[in-house]
Amino acid sequence: MTAFAAFRERYYEHYVQYAALRLGAYVSAEEVVAAAFTELAVSWTVVLGSSGPAAVAWDILHDHIEQALGPVQFPCPSRRPARSLHLDAQVLHRRLQLSSARVAEVLGLAAEEVFRLLPHPER
Repeated sequence: MTAFAAFRERYYEHYVQYAALRLGAYVSAEEVVAAAFTELAVSWTVVLGSSGPAAVAWDILHDHIEQALGPVQFPCPSRRPARSLHLDAQVLHRRLQLSSARVAEVLGLAAEEVFRLLPHPER
C-alpha cells in the first residue's frame, strides 16, 4: 500500500481544492474526496494494472462529485466526455494555478491532450 499512500499524498490536496470549487464547501469536498479515495483503495490493485491509474482515479473522484451535486438533467453516455475534461482542465489550470504538465498528471492525460484542452494564451 506504499504506492497508494504516495498516490494519495500527491493528489489529495488538488482533489480537495477541485471538489471544493465544484461543491462550494471545503467540508463537503473533504468528505467526497475521502469517499473517492476509499473506493480507489478497495480497487487499488486493479487500478494499478490499468493503463492510466490517474485517469481512473479522476473518474472516481468525478463520479463522487457528480453524485454529491445530485442528478444531472442531461446525462452524457460517455464516461469521460470531452466537454467535462475541457472544463476540468480549465479549473485546474486557471483557478488552481496548476501548470499544464501538472494538469495532465492530475487528469491522467497525455500532455498533448491537455495542450488541446487549454486555450491558446494559457498554454
